[in-house]
Order: sequence, then structure tokens, then C-alpha cells
Amino acid sequence: MGYLSETLRREYSDLTVRDVYSTKLGDTDVEIIEASKDGKRFIAMFQSRKVKENLFRWSLIITSARHTRTLKGMDPIDGITLALKSSIDAIIVGMEE
Repeated sequence: MGYLSETLRREYSDLTVRDVYSTKLGDTDVEIIEASKDGKRFIAMFQSRKVKENLFRWSLIITSARHTRTLKGMDPIDGITLALKSSIDAIIVGMEE
């Protein structure tokens, strides 16, 4: 279980999260998950690499049936969590429309 799946399980109790794939490629953690809510699903791929103490280079791609979001940045854990949460919220709202 990786950072993305742990964050989703902690922040969204109504979401079913299934780990599809996770590995470490050199210094980079890669995680692919499938999440579903009310019969609608989205796939997310998250990559992160520690740059220095509490600073990570990361990227996120989230795809649902109607929307795709791509984000990347270099942030501390708090910044990554905020970006993940806002992106997941947007995808869930898009699935409900």
C-alpha cells in the first residue's frame, strides 16, 4: 500500500480503493490505484521521489470516464496531500454530474 491509497482510504471513507500496481523504480515510488464510488470508477497514477528532507517531486494523473487531470509539483507532504484532495474532490464531483 502506498501514499496515494493510504491518503484516499483515510480521507474518503465512502470510496472503495483497490491497489492495482505499486513499485519502486530507483528513487521513485510508483503507484496505480482504481477507486470507485456509487458504481463509478477512476484510475490514478501517482509518482513521488524525495528530493531532500520533507520535499518531494511528484506527479499525479487521474482519469475517469469523462475527465482527466494531470498535476505535478515539488512540495512537502502537506502540499501534496492538499493537491491530492482537491483533485480527487474535483474528479468525484465530475463523476456525479
